[in-house]
Amino acid sequence: MQISVTFRQIEPSEALKTYVTDRLKKFKRYVDGPLEAHVVLGLEKFRHLADITINSNGRMVKGKEENADMYAAIDLVVDKIDMQLRKHRGKLREVKADRSRPAVAAPMEPEETPALPPIRRFRVEVPPLELADAVELLHTEKNELVVFTNVNTGALSILYRRSDGGLALAEPDLG
Repeated sequence: MQISVTFRQIEPSEALKTYVTDRLKKFKRYVDGPLEAHVVLGLEKFRHLADITINSNGRMVKGKEENADMYAAIDLVVDKIDMQLRKHRGKLREVKADRSRPAVAAPMEPEETPALPPIRRFRVEVPPLELADAVELLHTEKNELVVFTNVNTGALSILYRRSDGGLALAEPDLG
C-alpha cells in the first residue's frame, strides 16, 4: 500500500501523517491487488479539510470532508470511503454469487422421505408495514402472498389471496 500525504496551508506533522496511515491500512482487506492513496490535508480559515483519493486496479474512490478539528475530518472522510468500499465489495459478491448459480434452477432432490414432493426454497424480504400498506402491496404487485412485520404489533404476519378472491391474514403464534 502506497500512501502519499500532502499538507496545504498547514504545518506538516508526523503525528497527522501516522494517524492517516494507520486509518487507511484497514482498506487493504476490501481490495485485491495494489492500493495507492493520496491524502491532502489543508486549512482554510478555520476549516480543516481532508481529501482522500484511493486508486486500486483502476477503480477510483474519492472522499472529501471538512470539520473544525483535523482528526475529526480525517475520521469522517475515512468512514465515507469505508462505506463506498463496502458497497463495492457487496456488489462484487452479488455478481460472483449470480455467476455461480445455475442459469436454470435445478429441481431440488427430495429428501430421504419419498412422501414429500420436491420443495422450492427462496428467501423473501420481510419489511415492516401496516396492514393497509400490505393490502396495497398485494394488489399493486399482483402477488398471491405478502410476508411482513406488522408495525403495530411487531409480529410476523402473512397476507394472502384466497382462491375465492378474498384476502386472509395469518398471524403465527411464535410463543
